[in-house]
Amino acid sequence: MLAATVVAVGLLVVGLSVGFREPSPTVGAVAKFATTPSPQPNVNTGNAAATPLATGTFVAPDAPAGTVPPVPTTTTSPSGTTATTSAASTHPSASSTRTARTNKSNGTGTSRPTTVAVPTTVPIALAPKAGSGWATVSWQPATSTAVTGYNIYVGTSPGAEYLIPANGATPVSGRSYKVTNLVSGTTYFFTVRSVTGFGLTAASNEVSATPVTDFRPVGALAGPAVGMASDPQGSGYWLVNSGGQVSAHGGVPSYGSVTTRLVAPVIGIVATRDGNGYWLVASDGGVFAFGDARFFGSMGGKPINAPIVGLAATNDGKGYWEVAADGGIFTFGDAPFLGSKGGDKIYRPMVGMALDPATGGYWLVGSDGGVFSFDAPFLGSNGGKVLSSPVVGITGAADGSGYWLVSGDGGVFTFGHTAFHGAAAGSALNAPVSGMALDQVTGGYWLVFQDGGIFAYGAPFYGAG
Repeated sequence: MLAATVVAVGLLVVGLSVGFREPSPTVGAVAKFATTPSPQPNVNTGNAAATPLATGTFVAPDAPAGTVPPVPTTTTSPSGTTATTSAASTHPSASSTRTARTNKSNGTGTSRPTTVAVPTTVPIALAPKAGSGWATVSWQPATSTAVTGYNIYVGTSPGAEYLIPANGATPVSGRSYKVTNLVSGTTYFFTVRSVTGFGLTAASNEVSATPVTDFRPVGALAGPAVGMASDPQGSGYWLVNSGGQVSAHGGVPSYGSVTTRLVAPVIGIVATRDGNGYWLVASDGGVFAFGDARFFGSMGGKPINAPIVGLAATNDGKGYWEVAADGGIFTFGDAPFLGSKGGDKIYRPMVGMALDPATGGYWLVGSDGGVFSFDAPFLGSNGGKVLSSPVVGITGAADGSGYWLVSGDGGVFTFGHTAFHGAAAGSALNAPVSGMALDQVTGGYWLVFQDGGIFAYGAPFYGAG
């Protein structure tokens, strides 16, 4: 009798495929060309959307095909702020395990399925923790060995994070990142992407947080004071808060405040050369002109890769530049395009710009204290140095002979022929520094704090808030 033995071996090979998504095309290259938009009415007409604060019209990355929008959940951080966290991503590569059916014999001639762990590439964002002007974003890391780091993206509208990561050109190797230079009271939205040798992965689930205002305003301005401008004749100064309200101090009058609903927060104020007016600039690029300041256009309502962080006016007051956090420069009126860092590799985001009155050029400064000069002399920087607090602004000397940098803890750094008159670093502060202004008469300067407080150094004190 012929004994026939039939052995059935079922082998299902599961091919693991990790899909990477190419990074969104960088629109920042537009910042490399001088643009002079047609004059617009003296309103920020582009800002029609409804989200509070920061940085403009956005180009949001597409969601992975076939995914289902996550269900948001609300948690309360230890500091009492509310953070909304979307449920974990339904993108396949975000799952920690995947069931792969392999016909493994159980000794009875049948087979049973087993579960095979699949390396993940997309991180899972966790509920952020927020403080005064900052938020720390954490995530559950991916498990794939192809992941070499992470980029953190921030925006002020759901699903509309900026294309330029908040961490700059250097991917984060850990599991959390502290995003600074945020405006307290504004809700920010965050996503995290893995960096691999093939490019960027899909975005994580979106989380949000609202930096708190843990200080008490010392003057009439409600909310955080975000900027300061001085009268060229030295008779006073103006302060502005994130809502666009302006307070006048000393002998200067108020020329008005923003009365319309803002899409993004105001982040700065610049006085005209004669002191009879000023411009306010919002993080979405919207510009508001008051007094004899003329409106020459803005980036409000237009797509930008990164938030606007500063504005500088030309010597004749017939134009101005806007600078974005990625170093992109946008020109309006008679302001010439002299160069930018848009599209270049920068290690930390830009936080401000200043005019060189002597050459008509300008300086840009990053949060690490790095200074970039365009048709202006390079006189030194803090780039590459260890700072106790990020730099938040730059102010140029009236004759172009140098510039000052100021950090969030009140540190002041002088370059060129500028004089050091004092600093608040090391002092017990109720709120962080938000800006600095020059007294063109005495050569001294003022520091303004988010609670509206003013520290005067070699300059007269005209009041706070």
